[in-house]
Amino acid sequence: MAYALDFKPQERELLNGFTRWLPSKIIDCHAHCNLAEHVRWVDDTTYNHMLSTFPSFSLEESVQWHNMLYPGKDIRSLRFPKTFSGIDHRQANRYLFENSKFSDRVALYGLPDDIGYTIATLHNPRVSALKMYYSYFKPPATEIYQYFPKEVLEVAQELDIPIILHPPRIITKCLDQTIDLLQDFPRLRVVLAHLGLTKIVVPGLKEAYEALAQCDRIFLDTALVPSAEVVSLAIRSFGIDRIMYGSDEPLNLIRSATYTHPAKGQRLITEYPYHWVDPSEHTEFQHMVAGVTHAHWQTLNAIKTAIEGMPFSVQESAKQRIFNDNASAFFGF
Repeated sequence: MAYALDFKPQERELLNGFTRWLPSKIIDCHAHCNLAEHVRWVDDTTYNHMLSTFPSFSLEESVQWHNMLYPGKDIRSLRFPKTFSGIDHRQANRYLFENSKFSDRVALYGLPDDIGYTIATLHNPRVSALKMYYSYFKPPATEIYQYFPKEVLEVAQELDIPIILHPPRIITKCLDQTIDLLQDFPRLRVVLAHLGLTKIVVPGLKEAYEALAQCDRIFLDTALVPSAEVVSLAIRSFGIDRIMYGSDEPLNLIRSATYTHPAKGQRLITEYPYHWVDPSEHTEFQHMVAGVTHAHWQTLNAIKTAIEGMPFSVQESAKQRIFNDNASAFFGF
């Protein structure tokens, strides 16, 4: 966290620029939050993944970072606990229900191995969405219905509670099962997290977006997507009314960049030697990211560039919808 707090001159320039550019009211619809006491363990798989960079991030820390990253802005958040299985999700859910500001919203972290708890807690009046996660299981689930049980989805549909879908693989690799979900639950609202889990435009992404866009119940969030090309493609496919800003707080505080490793394919490379970064890989490739900024600025830059590629007459409206209005209506802020 000390490294994240040490802003670079370039980041201070970005802060000033985005303070002028961003709207006065912002909704972040993808934010993680739980206390250190909720972290029971961090297994080896999680430890060697970027997820473990900040295993806890309190409401107070979130407010402090909002004041630093969005000075003078009215920020509201849709929050849910960190996703790995070592979190005491029952206590973390309760923490958010009992301590979140009334103006914020909470997504229940559902437990696929405790369907009774999940269904019962969906009736809590503070629940505005449902989040369940593929890597809750070891090995990670490969099918949506493995971690989003149908019994739970039936109740979510009945209560009109949308789900936040982090697909088990990039959307181009699990398009069929996502379409099956939409067909099996014809009234269920779905938010496809991370614009479908891709940081760059990959083969088949345009076709996947176009297929999913046929269903008007599917929305997307921008969490941790650094590519203006991906954001632009999502806007063209789904329209400006179905894209919502998400930060992936606190993972947005990591400084990293995507690159292609000659043997391992698409990878993240970092300037700082985080504990989950392979030391030899870091030594060999860190020169590629000298001066890299927080992922926060990369995500904002991608959205800003995509919006500025639209006709000038619609840019202000697009900005307002992506950063506030769409999530306000969808999640009931």
